[in-house]
Amino acid sequence: MTIKYKSKIEEKEFSKVCDLYKMSGWWKKSCSFEQISKLISGSFCFVTAWSGDDLVGMGRALSDAFNDAYIQDIFVDENYRKKGIATGIVKELLNYCISKNIQWIALIAAPGSVSVYEKTGFKKMDGYTPMQFQKID
Repeated sequence: MTIKYKSKIEEKEFSKVCDLYKMSGWWKKSCSFEQISKLISGSFCFVTAWSGDDLVGMGRALSDAFNDAYIQDIFVDENYRKKGIATGIVKELLNYCISKNIQWIALIAAPGSVSVYEKTGFKKMDGYTPMQFQKID
């Protein structure tokens, strides 16, 4: 199986991005062209993984384009997992960030995914706690 990584995505492929988000359980509802367009254009780097014409994985980095970057939304189609694709996506994102002189790159690992990130050089940030805003009623 040959996987091709791309950092450019065509508008005609946006629906495949939406499908992968839904398959991964991150989006329950449908998504629009506008939403996907904003998600991609708002990313510092957006990487996709392809097996032929099939989108099998993706990930993105958010950054201030100066010093910091956050890697997120690493998804691989369940039929293609355990083949090194997530690691390949992370490496592509890291290479892009490093090529732009980004010095601080972080992420929050989902349960069960720590080993993917450790393979690419990430270490647990002892003494820090990931936090998420929750609206107070």
